[in-house]
Amino acid sequence: MKKQLIVLAMILVLMVPFMAACASTGTTAATTAAPAGTAAAAETTTAPAGDTMTIGFVVKSLADQHWVLVKAGAEAEAKKLGVNVKFIAPNSESDVQTQVDMIDTLVGEGVNALCVAPSSQDAVLPALQKAGEAGIPVLAIDTDTSYDKKVAFIGTGNEAAAKMGAEYAASVVGQGAKAIILRGRLGDPTHDQREAGIKAALEAAGVEILEIKDAGSEAEKGLNVTQDLLTRFPQIDLVITTADSMAQGAQRAIEAAGVETLVMGFDGTLPVCEMVIAGKMLGSTAQNPYEMGVLGIQNAVKAAKGETVEARIDSGAVVVSKDNADAFLKELEAKVAGAQ
Repeated sequence: MKKQLIVLAMILVLMVPFMAACASTGTTAATTAAPAGTAAAAETTTAPAGDTMTIGFVVKSLADQHWVLVKAGAEAEAKKLGVNVKFIAPNSESDVQTQVDMIDTLVGEGVNALCVAPSSQDAVLPALQKAGEAGIPVLAIDTDTSYDKKVAFIGTGNEAAAKMGAEYAASVVGQGAKAIILRGRLGDPTHDQREAGIKAALEAAGVEILEIKDAGSEAEKGLNVTQDLLTRFPQIDLVITTADSMAQGAQRAIEAAGVETLVMGFDGTLPVCEMVIAGKMLGSTAQNPYEMGVLGIQNAVKAAKGETVEARIDSGAVVVSKDNADAFLKELEAKVAGAQ
């Protein structure tokens, strides 16, 4: 009997390391859960370690360089302030429902504040109201919203800025010139306001507006629409757009056709500034998308902390032409590089 007890004790001693190894393996499996699924649209997250504030940031798309610059400014400021930013966007500005779903997702995740550039006033409003009901401060970026409990609007006076750019373009083409306006999605208040500013300036300068076309804020659509218009009108002196992406497409169509039509954009993005310097484009009305991103994060953090935020914050605008494009581009490149 004594001999049997000794053998049993030896077996138990030998099993201890094996049991410990099993326990260790079980612990590892519990702490290495599969990563969460990713959204089916453009998404980036800047997340410092630790339990920090998270700002949700939803824009119209990342297909246009304008929004890429907003993203760069937001991420740079989030890094500076030590907060998380979840920056997401649909693949296209026309994909309004995806933007609504993204806002709903961020609200469900319980972000501390929400920055939104709404693609559609009516469609996005219920999602913003849900954010308010959840106690999440909402800030409108670039495009204002009718949501009456928003904390602030951060952006440019679109109509005034567009008018400024169109006045410059009209001064170059002169009275009696013929122009085409390419605009973003119909019903988008930002593009409605820019169209109004452009029309007012061109008409006041005696420039004839041949047609206004929706090109969806996409370069490919800008290319296709311009190609069609060049076959329909024997003389087009100016194509002026409400977003740089469409201006890039228009420029490609004009270059391929070998005509002397000038192109004026709106946004002041890197590619268009390079085209202005190269003499391929007349200019662009630059808001300050990078600064919108910076100001969005700064004021979202203030709102999340319960601090006072100004109701309207102007991020500024300037006409970029051959006279200042080089200096403007260098400053812009430095800001983007600093965010990386």
